[in-house]
This record gives sequence, C-alpha cells and structure tokens, in this order.
Amino acid sequence: MNKRVLKIFRQAMRMLNEQSQIKELIWKVSQKLQKINGSNKQINELMEHVQLFLRMIKKSLSGEYSAFSHKTLLSLVFGLLYFVTPMDVVPDFVPLLGFSDDLSILYFIIKNFKSDIEAFKVWELNQELVK
Repeated sequence: MNKRVLKIFRQAMRMLNEQSQIKELIWKVSQKLQKINGSNKQINELMEHVQLFLRMIKKSLSGEYSAFSHKTLLSLVFGLLYFVTPMDVVPDFVPLLGFSDDLSILYFIIKNFKSDIEAFKVWELNQELVK
C-alpha cells in the first residue's frame, strides 16, 4: 500500500475514535465540494457520491441510522479523508487526471459496500416519506 494512502487510512481510524474530528472533516469536504466545477459527468457523479457519504456518516454518528458496521464507517471516513487530502496520489490540480484517484477510491467503496449504500438509500427515502 502506498505510504500516503496508509497514512490517510490510519488517520481515518483515529477519526472514528475521536468523533469531534469528523465534524471538521465534514466541513472540509463541504468546502471542497463548493469549489468543484461540475462540468464533467464523472465529476458530477463524484460530487453526488461524496454528498451521499456525508449523509451516511452524519446519520450514523448521530444514531439515527445504526446499520453500518465499523468497517463500513471506516471506509466512508477514509474515502472522504482521501477526497480532501491535498496531496493524494494524483494531486487534484493536475488537469483531467486530478480527480481520477479520488474517483477510484470512491468507486471502490461503492462497489464493496453496495448493499450498505443501497440499504441506507432505502432508509433515507422512507424517512422522507414519513415526513
């Protein structure tokens, strides 16, 4: 595993234990999302998934949604942490390739935690219907 990726993974583990840091991560992710120009289909998909991951983490940590395993939460936090890390494997300022590693990490999470993500989406939809 790449040293930078391993460092981000370890930081994600620490963040789950110290949840006050999660609030700062959510703020950083929100700030980065505001700066991204959604003129590309892949970038728009990236932004939608990041927003979904934010909702998943918020609802889980608030206790509103309790079906995620520790592994799922760790993966979500890792994905968002990787997303906001300025010097990931391919820096975001590199034209055309800058978000490719971010996309790869997020799609890995989506693929490997598909059932958790789909269950959350169903739960979230049901919550909207109840309101």
